[in-house]
Amino acid sequence: MSRAVFGRAAALLGAAALAAGAAWVWAHRPWRVVASVNGATLTASELDLRVQTFGGGGERDREWLAKTWIVKELLLGEAVHRGVRPEPGDEQEASDLITAWLAAHGSAPERFFADGPLPEASKRQDFKEGVLVNLLVRDELVKRGFRELVGELFGRADVRCGEYPGLEKLHEGGAPLPLYAGMWGWEPMRVVAGADGSILTSAELDLRARNMLDDVRRMGRNVPKEREREALAGFRRDAVKQWFLKQVLCDEAVRQGFAVTPPDEKEEMAKVVASLKRHKLTVEQFFKDGPLPESVKRADFRAAILAGKLARREVSDKINVTGREIEAEMSELRRKGEKADRKAVIGKLRGDRFKRGYRELFRSLFVKARVFCMEFPDLEKVDGVSPPVPEERGGR
Repeated sequence: MSRAVFGRAAALLGAAALAAGAAWVWAHRPWRVVASVNGATLTASELDLRVQTFGGGGERDREWLAKTWIVKELLLGEAVHRGVRPEPGDEQEASDLITAWLAAHGSAPERFFADGPLPEASKRQDFKEGVLVNLLVRDELVKRGFRELVGELFGRADVRCGEYPGLEKLHEGGAPLPLYAGMWGWEPMRVVAGADGSILTSAELDLRARNMLDDVRRMGRNVPKEREREALAGFRRDAVKQWFLKQVLCDEAVRQGFAVTPPDEKEEMAKVVASLKRHKLTVEQFFKDGPLPESVKRADFRAAILAGKLARREVSDKINVTGREIEAEMSELRRKGEKADRKAVIGKLRGDRFKRGYRELFRSLFVKARVFCMEFPDLEKVDGVSPPVPEERGGR
């Protein structure tokens, strides 16, 4: 082959390669807009960074994170439109949970925000926007479901997504909508359950499960390291049930006008001291030690006081034990050859009725509450959280 022919061939190959390269760059140009919501845009480069930071890097992760961004922008725009303003405590609450979860997994906020492909400024902006969105969502979930809220916003928004056209509409019966708290798209901040407007994130649920494991170990039960993951999976489910119980009763107490006063806290604290000894904890250790942040434990403590006030009004104050019932119980004990102490019998009868009444109160409130649980769907029904006793089956 002559030099002239070779030169022309090389030039043609070079031009073809250049054209192919230019076509690839144009098709994958980092500045192209992947999605837009009412004028706000998500570029390919930003989406790529989010996939590298919060996803596994696959195409499904890319589409999922594009979807989370669209939903976040819809909610953020509505929050701004309504003039939602976070209080200092709102950001602190979210920050405490993120800090505690990172600590439980051997990291810290400074490292989390600074490390990774997504710039620190973007992560911190995500956090601030997430707090704002949470306030809007919490208010709305009291009145309607999350899909209904997003559906209304979709209906009046200009949503475009050339790369994933299916994301431009809210499809009935489609995949569950992404709902996150604090850090949008970050898996620990995925919402796993909700009740009457309050939400439970995967991170908080993990910390509650770890707190249960920590408590079990304090009481002397050995859980080997190799069984820890299995134990946490079981505690995770139990923690959702406990959270539903606390939230449903506490919300009803607030609706009925109950409040927590300093004397209430002092009285309850005196009761707690004795029970904490069994767990080898002082009051100070209880609030400060362990996986759960102190702010969450103190909120749980106040919720328990509210639930107790509600139970006294709705259950304890309505218990009436008659003389005939006392005598019948004492006669039964004598027949069995057991000691029949009148005071003990009254206490047992009242205790049994309180337990039954407390269950009935919770069940009646749960079926009226707006609850959801994406991780354990069977817990969305009252029998999943509080199974009926044999004599109640078929009644509710």
